[in-house]
Amino acid sequence: MMLRLVLILGTLLALGGCMEGATAVGGSTGGGQGPEARKLSSGMTPAQAEGVFGLDAGYERNPANWDEACISYAYDGGARYVHAVYRNDRLVRATDGHGAICTYGAAL
Repeated sequence: MMLRLVLILGTLLALGGCMEGATAVGGSTGGGQGPEARKLSSGMTPAQAEGVFGLDAGYERNPANWDEACISYAYDGGARYVHAVYRNDRLVRATDGHGAICTYGAAL
């Protein structure tokens, strides 16, 4: 039980850092929508997002929830990234303005 709680808290902390300071689209609250994140719509598949941005720059499955993955798409000449979070291959949240690809690293 304790290990499960630690994994959940680690995942929340990792996602909190991933999304901090970025603009969002989808199920997120607060903050405006950046122009890159607005190119994606809630419910899109990774294949549809690939049609918008091209091949992904990074992919990581959430180790605490295998139904969720974060995919990074580069823009601005590769200097910035959109972080797109999918559950069951449907977009639930996207943020832009990130300086690195998304990761669930703290949850590992």
